[in-house]
Amino acid sequence: MDDFGSKLMRVTQSENVFEVEEILTNILSRLPVKSLLVCKSVCKYWQGLICSPSFIHLHLIQSQENPSYVFCPSYVFWDNNAHWVIKTDGETTQSFPVYDGFYFRDMICSFNGLICCTTPRKSGSCIIRRSPRRGMDIIIYNPATRKVLSLPPTPKTHYAPKLGVSFGPTIDGYEIFQFFLIREEQLYECMVYSSITGSWEFIGTVAHAPFNSFNHVCIDGIVYWFSRSRIDGRLVGHILTVDREEKFSIIRIPEEETLYPLLVNLEGCLCLVAENGLDQNRFDIWALQNSKESVWVKKWSDYMPSFKIEQLQYIVVRKNEILFGSWKQYLFYNMGTRTWREFNWEYGRENGFSFPLAYTESLLSCKY
Repeated sequence: MDDFGSKLMRVTQSENVFEVEEILTNILSRLPVKSLLVCKSVCKYWQGLICSPSFIHLHLIQSQENPSYVFCPSYVFWDNNAHWVIKTDGETTQSFPVYDGFYFRDMICSFNGLICCTTPRKSGSCIIRRSPRRGMDIIIYNPATRKVLSLPPTPKTHYAPKLGVSFGPTIDGYEIFQFFLIREEQLYECMVYSSITGSWEFIGTVAHAPFNSFNHVCIDGIVYWFSRSRIDGRLVGHILTVDREEKFSIIRIPEEETLYPLLVNLEGCLCLVAENGLDQNRFDIWALQNSKESVWVKKWSDYMPSFKIEQLQYIVVRKNEILFGSWKQYLFYNMGTRTWREFNWEYGRENGFSFPLAYTESLLSCKY
């Protein structure tokens, strides 16, 4: 191995050094992370190349051409606590055991190969699996490199906090927003974690909070959640947003009746998938045209073949394909051909897997 590395170094020091490096970079950037971790031990030159920011960025771009999904067992089935990476054709490509000592309860979101998860906070040597009063720790996890970052703890609350992750426009940073309910005052407070500082900052009391952590979307650094408020004695749905300057605002949902809405990022545009108000077997896709004026345009409408939107547990978009899922069935919808196909993954169905996330493997560090 050392002899090979020495020969390679002599080649790269020749007049063709730039050409050789370009060819080598092009070849290595197409390999999976598992292979690259082995290649790092070939010689110092390869290690330096693979660890360079430019190579990590190039490899991420190449990986984005191979869409996949990552599943994690529901917290009820922690004996099978592993992440499974699945191709769009249903083939299981990899299984990543979770990091020793962590029991991932929920996956919140996936971005650039990193996954934001929550895990029950330990009490001594024990893990309190379901009590929010014990607190939940937040984990940033790279399944491909098996690296884990446990974020600094935040205050314990009577109710599970709501989360959201902001990332972009570059690949080298993220923020995590966490909303806490102050039970005595029935108000929400918000804190934000920055990967740059590695610490939490208190923002203050906020007028609105997300309905849940799972169905949130980040586009160009702006985070969107579905939220609800009680107006004149009835619950009214709207969308809560926060930008890079940590300014919060509200976007009204379409005036036309929209039932069971879910948010998605469709080609860089915030869209809302909901049941058609006139036909419960039909779904509509609304695209946000003007956030300041809450202007929406209906872009799509089609029939659901097997279950109704109200039974939908999650929805994931990869390019022009949408994965719809209930607890019993997974369906792919191709927007180009308007056709459906079943995602037949028996293991996941039998073992109570939680909703999937779009996934692209990468070499990115959990801590920048």
